[in-house]
Amino acid sequence: MKAIPLACIVGMLLASGNVLAQSAGTWSGKVGYNQFRPQVDSGDITGVPNGKIDVGNGGGIFGSAAYMLTDQASIELAFGVPPKLDIEGRGTIEKAGKIADTKVWSPILMLQYRFGAADSTFRPYVGVGGTYTKYTDVTTTPMLSMLTNPGGTTTASIDSAWGVVGQVGATFKLNDRWFIDGSVVPMRLKTTAHLSTGQSVDVSVNPLLVNLALGYHF
Repeated sequence: MKAIPLACIVGMLLASGNVLAQSAGTWSGKVGYNQFRPQVDSGDITGVPNGKIDVGNGGGIFGSAAYMLTDQASIELAFGVPPKLDIEGRGTIEKAGKIADTKVWSPILMLQYRFGAADSTFRPYVGVGGTYTKYTDVTTTPMLSMLTNPGGTTTASIDSAWGVVGQVGATFKLNDRWFIDGSVVPMRLKTTAHLSTGQSVDVSVNPLLVNLALGYHF
């Protein structure tokens, strides 16, 4: 049997590694930082004319796992440490300042299309998907109690909700395994906050997510 030159073996291994890292049927994971920037459109708190709310920015560590369905199409699940967001008064209650805060859990499932060849150094992509957002640890301030329940204590809850998600991003290949990934993710998300006093307020949160991550191809 004729021996296969060592250079050929090394070449085949390198080629297979490149296919593994970039092509259909492969997995990748990434870890990075995600900034959660709500674009709020608030209704009035019932019984409080022009009493509205706003939601502040937050951020945290996130991770994701992606699977290449083809050389161009992929599916990705992203999840992360829930950011803590301040809720503030607006309109006629703007001087109240912070009235509550909450943690936001929003795992995202995304179908993506990646442009360029599988071995391209730079690959822009677009995506569309959905999220189920859950609000936990809702804590109210004495100011909210003063506004809605003088002499008592007002608590609050926020409805969980499904949302629609888009994505525009790109990856930059450092080598056959490691890459940098960045994306902007607009979300369409509506919810309702309920106060223990029986009052409520409808809110379009519509956050814009901006993230940057380091990734690895398996």
